[in-house]
Amino acid sequence: MDVMVLRTGIFPDRETVGQALSRLEGEHELVYVDVSSPETGEPDWDRTLRQLLAADRIIVV
Repeated sequence: MDVMVLRTGIFPDRETVGQALSRLEGEHELVYVDVSSPETGEPDWDRTLRQLLAADRIIVV
């Protein structure tokens, strides 16, 4: 299963979520995308959208 993890910076408890995600890495392929940067450009968003559409699960942190 492909899991996409969107790093948004909107959740204060990143450490706990990070620990939970690290447990998934052994069994699943995780793709991390940081969308919190104001420098994210249109090509980045296009790539992110393609990854979102291909992912089996999406986790927002």
